[in-house]
Amino acid sequence: MFACTEKWRATSDLMSRSQTRIETDLLESGPLGQRIDALKNWRDELIGLVDEYHGWLEKQNLASGEEDLKLYELVEKLRSDTLTVAMVAEFSRGKTELINAIFFANHKQRLLPSEAGRTTMCPTEIGYDDKFPPCIKLLPIESRKQSVSIAELKRAPTNWTVLPLEVGSPEKLAEAFKEMVKTKTVGVRDAEALGLYDARTSGGGPTLTSEGRVEIPVWRHAIINYPHPLLKQGVVILDTPGLNSLGTEPELTLGMLPNAHAVLFVLAADTGVTKSDLEVWNNHVCVATGARPTGRFAVLNKIDALWDELRAEGSYETSLVRQVDETARALGIPREQVYAVSAQKGLVAKVKGDMALLARSGLAKLEGAIGEHLVGVKQQLLREKVSREVGSLIESTGGMIDARRLALDNQLKESRALSGKSHEAIQQMLTRMREEKLAYDKTLQSRCRASRQHARS
Repeated sequence: MFACTEKWRATSDLMSRSQTRIETDLLESGPLGQRIDALKNWRDELIGLVDEYHGWLEKQNLASGEEDLKLYELVEKLRSDTLTVAMVAEFSRGKTELINAIFFANHKQRLLPSEAGRTTMCPTEIGYDDKFPPCIKLLPIESRKQSVSIAELKRAPTNWTVLPLEVGSPEKLAEAFKEMVKTKTVGVRDAEALGLYDARTSGGGPTLTSEGRVEIPVWRHAIINYPHPLLKQGVVILDTPGLNSLGTEPELTLGMLPNAHAVLFVLAADTGVTKSDLEVWNNHVCVATGARPTGRFAVLNKIDALWDELRAEGSYETSLVRQVDETARALGIPREQVYAVSAQKGLVAKVKGDMALLARSGLAKLEGAIGEHLVGVKQQLLREKVSREVGSLIESTGGMIDARRLALDNQLKESRALSGKSHEAIQQMLTRMREEKLAYDKTLQSRCRASRQHARS
């Protein structure tokens, strides 16, 4: 048990030292990718320690089949672990441009459609699973008639339309991504049957066209499987397109958003918190993240709209500080959780390599804050998971070690009890053997004489 306990203590100490080292390294604000890389290295160390502990159990013949399976499953869970970042906003807040700036600037152009008139129409998950080729999986809007959850539909590939992605061609990628913003017009009855139109509701929903039809999204849900370096390391982006989608797809608020490790609520700096923004925040973001409010980030986007060279010196900074304060007050969060950025200028800065513009855009500061939060939350969750799983194994292994030690103690006591008596015991055994041999010889001689006498007669 001592060796087992020491093994786990060494593992716990190494986990703690690794976390301290990473936290020290991440004090300086840096790109989100660097922080995710650091988390991946820490997780790989943790996996190595679990594997080492497993090997020790096998070497000591202490691992049963059930324990082997539990440790294998734990390692697989650690390797396939994900970090979900949810992007929530009303329409035209620049949410998709923010995704472009953070994750796809290396393509030197916009990948996800974010220009005017190209608003994301369906909830979109962006991640990477190497079991499948790069592609976009699209769920037709008509699936809403089935009364089946998106989670269930994900397990039925036949329900989805799959479009391949040509990763080597940014132009073809951008063209493929435009599929997600497609709309179509349907009759009022069809729109009502899909739950996308209610004539009794005024404002906030789809409006009738001049022909008396309703414009609706072509797709209900999209899944992008894309081999981006961050996505390969387990980052998943959930892009939710405004109040309409959140209202018509309750699964987003009740299932997907609560599982996100960070929620970015995107606002427009020139308008601040509008009535519809506040409705999204109170009825969806707060409901989904009520137990962990530190995971919420309010992002005041489009601060470049406030840039004006004709303004008096310092007036821009004053206006921005006031807007940040008012946003924090309206949302009921600390102002430290409000970040002012220009996603568009940040994307341009990354594409052109303009470090001054990148700093002014505020994008790097936001990335650093997201990364720091994600690393802290994920390390805590992984540590708890490993401690819980391995800790239960140590308890059962400890019982086996105690039983072995008790058996050895009993054998040692017996051996010590015979100490000094072994010579006498051996002499008694030799005497008994001599007596038995003499008796055997006499019996044999007697039988031989009887046999000879019988032969003579």
